[in-house]
Amino acid sequence: MSSTDPLPDQNLVPPPEPAWSRRRPDPDVEAAARAAGLTPLQARLIAARVSETDPDVLRAGFVERPLRALTPPDALPDLDTAARRILRSLEAGETVALETDHDVDGVTSHALLYRGLTRVLGHPEARLQSWIGHRLREGYGLSDALAERILAARPRPDLVITADNGSGDEARIARLRAAGIDTIVTDHHVIPADGVPASALACVSPARSDSRYGDPAIAGCMVAWLLLMRVHRLRQQDTGREDPAGRTLLIDLLAEVAAGTVADCVTLGDSLNNRVVVHQGLRRMNADDTRPCWRVAARRLTGGERPLDESDLAFGLGPRINARGRLDEAMAGVRFLLAEDEAEAEHWWSLLDEENQNRRRIERELTVRAREEAARAAARGVSGLCLWLPDGHPGVHGIIASRMVEARGLPVLCVSPVWECDRRVTGSARGVPGFHVADAFAAMAAAEPDLLEKHGGHAQAGGLTLARADRERLAHAWERACADSQREHGWTPGPVLEIDGEGPSPRALAAGTLEQIDALAPWGRGFPRPVFVWEGELRGLRRMGDGRHLRLRLETADGDLQGIWFNALEPDARDPWPPGTRIQLAGSPEWNHYNGTSRLQVRIHAARSAAVGRKP
Repeated sequence: MSSTDPLPDQNLVPPPEPAWSRRRPDPDVEAAARAAGLTPLQARLIAARVSETDPDVLRAGFVERPLRALTPPDALPDLDTAARRILRSLEAGETVALETDHDVDGVTSHALLYRGLTRVLGHPEARLQSWIGHRLREGYGLSDALAERILAARPRPDLVITADNGSGDEARIARLRAAGIDTIVTDHHVIPADGVPASALACVSPARSDSRYGDPAIAGCMVAWLLLMRVHRLRQQDTGREDPAGRTLLIDLLAEVAAGTVADCVTLGDSLNNRVVVHQGLRRMNADDTRPCWRVAARRLTGGERPLDESDLAFGLGPRINARGRLDEAMAGVRFLLAEDEAEAEHWWSLLDEENQNRRRIERELTVRAREEAARAAARGVSGLCLWLPDGHPGVHGIIASRMVEARGLPVLCVSPVWECDRRVTGSARGVPGFHVADAFAAMAAAEPDLLEKHGGHAQAGGLTLARADRERLAHAWERACADSQREHGWTPGPVLEIDGEGPSPRALAAGTLEQIDALAPWGRGFPRPVFVWEGELRGLRRMGDGRHLRLRLETADGDLQGIWFNALEPDARDPWPPGTRIQLAGSPEWNHYNGTSRLQVRIHAARSAAVGRKP
């Protein structure tokens, strides 16, 4: 801490307690869900989360989740142009370069494109190049440094295919074009105000204003997979030969699509496509003949106690792949997904796991500083937090921003110096419901065209780069954008915990109610797992780990309920209540699988003393 910093206890506003808000199901959606064959509880949960009123769509998205329900890709702009160019490249034996982002969406896109081009479409591995920019040294997307490396490659590629980036990289794509290299962009991020990259041969994106695809919420890996499927289909048409084995291999790549979709936090609510690909991808991960990477992931994450589910992708696999891309080069994640045997997959998993431990250490250290900065900013009554972390690490910006969004209920932008460059800074933002990150960046760039050197993202997240000298301007611009968004869209600041009502009894949960809830999976952004409230007397409380986690037992009128509460306290804090206190706890019911047995428990999100007359 510098001598000019305030003392830790000055001008600090502690995070507010989350407000408990009751979800209100839409009666029209609820009636449609009942007509689709869902139970009353399932219909109520769905109606509090989605807006669809077509029973057939609800049946497809929450009961069947079949491949035939996927939106036909025909209306994706430039899809056939891109597919035809890839076919020409395959026929001519050209050198093809894959250039993707360094996060899970980009890594899974890379792996599925690599496997599809080589194993299904027969392109020689010797003529396929892999390029992923170094997050810290080269920044996001098809950066100038990465373009330099591609241009210096020998052999120089004839075709570059991007995935999960490229929409905002016209300048670099123009350089490749000038050197005689064609570029196909596949992406899902918001298109810049000046339009798609004009120098690209094709830009396949559901985010384009001229797209008639109908689902802009799909992840970048899904766009890349749809392109592969189109190439395969066109080749069958051209040759007149069916290739069912190749189609089966491509459909198996929905495992990668599922991992990238969940980890990229796109909606699993109103996007039928995302629900289908996650469901179908998990089926393939858990199949008896699945690939080595998924067998290793299942063994490491579940101990063989249960199948992999979406929470394993979000909180197990995703952070490990992301950690490598944030702190070093991201190809380790690609190599894990492409591993030929379990020994190779174990090697790459261990490397990813070690990097994730480093990421968690860095994150813990920076979170302390970010909390102090957020507390000082909150004292000023801001609509959005711009947190300057001079000793920060750009690789964990997004994680820190997400932590602060959870704590404060405000849009958060975390900013730190660019790695090994004192003249520029980089930032990552995360938003709250009703706030659109990419739109906020676009508004800032429109108001001050010379402020941002580069920016991009989507509704939930985004990143930017600018000169360090403009850091204070950035803070003011971010605050204005957040305040304007709040006025326009009416989102409420402050953390909110949304509740689905009083919890089913422990006996009912064990007797089938929890199975009804689990049958609605996958859960995630846009379709969060239900949170219920139970009231009773605290009969047991025990600390776990370093003292921050709690395991407790609640005696309710309908039986005892076991609960686990991660990160409930600071390690040196006192126990929140003595035994016998009447409390309300809010949490999600789940099965705890251990040593071959399954036990009902509640994953606690919040708890409070039970005041007389207080309702959940």
